[in-house]
Amino acid sequence: MDFKILGWGPAVLLSLTGLVAEVQDLRLVEAAKEGARETLHRLVEEGVDVNLAPVDGETALHWAAHRDDLETAQLLIGAGAEVNAANAYGVTSLSLACTNRNAEMVEKLLQAGADPNATRWTGETVLMTCARTGSLTSVKSLLNQGADPNARETRWEQTALMWALAGGHPTVAGALMEHGADIRAQSSQGFTALMFAAQQGDGDSVRMLLAAGADLKHSTPEHGNVLTVASGSGHEALALFLLEKGADPNSPNGRGVTPLHFAVPEGLSTFDGLKYDDFYRVLPPNMSELATALLAHGADPNAQIKRANPLGPDAPAKEHGMAMQTPFFLAALAGDIEILRLLAAHGADPQLAADRGVTPLIAAAGASRYRWAGTLDRTLGNALETVKVLVELGADVNQISSQGQTAMHSAAFTGQDEIIQFLADQGAEVDLVDSSGQTPWTMAQGLSPGVATQGRYGIFQSTSELLEKLGATPRKVERGLLRSDPVAIRR
Repeated sequence: MDFKILGWGPAVLLSLTGLVAEVQDLRLVEAAKEGARETLHRLVEEGVDVNLAPVDGETALHWAAHRDDLETAQLLIGAGAEVNAANAYGVTSLSLACTNRNAEMVEKLLQAGADPNATRWTGETVLMTCARTGSLTSVKSLLNQGADPNARETRWEQTALMWALAGGHPTVAGALMEHGADIRAQSSQGFTALMFAAQQGDGDSVRMLLAAGADLKHSTPEHGNVLTVASGSGHEALALFLLEKGADPNSPNGRGVTPLHFAVPEGLSTFDGLKYDDFYRVLPPNMSELATALLAHGADPNAQIKRANPLGPDAPAKEHGMAMQTPFFLAALAGDIEILRLLAAHGADPQLAADRGVTPLIAAAGASRYRWAGTLDRTLGNALETVKVLVELGADVNQISSQGQTAMHSAAFTGQDEIIQFLADQGAEVDLVDSSGQTPWTMAQGLSPGVATQGRYGIFQSTSELLEKLGATPRKVERGLLRSDPVAIRR
């Protein structure tokens, strides 16, 4: 081929030759990547540049650190490898050693001049990486070489101390504190080291931080105080400890959920959009001891949630809405009779309705519909016994929601014959028409006021027959509207 015809001169040919050579020289990177030590030794002896790297910036030393290959790292460093070379994401070999919790590699790189304050493009320092993975020896080595314990990453403005506590590494946290880590520093969301420890249920770290002067009274608009965080994470023993230390029992998070709400996770989870099973996330039990202590310390039994969790639309009880629910409402939904009586004894209002005027009794009467299909495929508590206790505590069996429904509608919708009979015995109306034209009987029959939704309801024949015996009027659907017409119903 005549290169001159193509316009390729000698300079271009030399560039192409250099490019080919460079590609060939990346054999050293490939050898390090594969752990081929004999090849590495041979290539180093041949004088191949140990700092060559492909476009991603991963040098042979990066791969040695990634593979925990101390022998190769020593060989490369001795051959002039740049210990502070960063890849395309700003990751150094030292950072990879910290990720692997390899204290020997960390020490070797530091001795070779690695920067103890090297950061990734996110602002994550090598000290943060070591703190997160929990290598105490590595953390001490970095601190002794001048690593800044109070540097912050750029996304959430968190520190190495926060990362150590979030990772459950109290000894690492202690070492950071000994080297001047600020225990009162706050992330961009106002989370402190104490809150990170409480979130993990790390009682030892909480005690260590409090002894060092951590602020127990600090709270954030979105997360509440440290007690709110501990109770919301299901750590009952730690929450009790914080309460005894003087934490505010009424500190709400940004949705208005207080520690007393969090003491009833079985009810709260039904509205929170969180799925539980034995393999992913176990549903924490209700915390009656915490509820007792909170009430004894002045927790408000009638505190109401302000707004729903953004995940709420995925929850089983999404049709009721989460706003305005009280701890008493959640206990009713969970069928926790012990907590219901406890709350009532401390002034909880059994008539206080949640969003759309739904009362605890209305929710409890239809509790069998609230289940996690495929995960928590069961009903919480005993709905009938819960309904009985609620009536005993003063719930009105005929209290109407904003949709014109009562507990009788809820029980009929889910085919709860025993609850229907009990409510009727207490004087509940059996044939009340709601705002959409439905009655308990039409709900039991699976009839819908809209043509588009007809056939989507469950049908409970025994329930509709019971309601007829109690005085309900059989009905039919015409043109999408419910009309009274007992003659049209064939039995």
